[in-house]
Amino acid sequence: MTMVERLLDLANDLAESSAGSLTLKRRAVSTAYYAVFHALAELCTGELLGVRADKRSEDYVRVYRSLEHGTLKSAFRTAPLNANDALRKIGDRVVRLQSERIRSDYVPSQALYTLDECRDLVRSADSVVRSIGTLSREERKRLAVHLLFKNRP
Repeated sequence: MTMVERLLDLANDLAESSAGSLTLKRRAVSTAYYAVFHALAELCTGELLGVRADKRSEDYVRVYRSLEHGTLKSAFRTAPLNANDALRKIGDRVVRLQSERIRSDYVPSQALYTLDECRDLVRSADSVVRSIGTLSREERKRLAVHLLFKNRP
């Protein structure tokens, strides 16, 4: 089982056991977002270094750690990622999950999510990870390039 799969399972378990706990709902949402973030980091390293790259190598860690939350959001909101149907759908969910992760981690309000809202966000993260797995080779490359590298005029 991969880290992404474990994070999704954990997010689901947290959501399902969170009926009476606002803290567990917050953790479920945050964990769901991080499952998606790590899935995207894995996609980027796979595209740049190959899927068989040594995950302990300095190069692998450097590429993996190059994905940034702010860049991720802006990349999905601009061309060419928002011009491709599959990538736009993924991007819309990623941006929403990221916004909810920030709310979950930093907004002090007690009741951020109902149980249904929490479950919906976790399902959305699972859907994003599955959608990433169905991207074409060209879409995967485009996504990696635009997530990791700045667009300079």
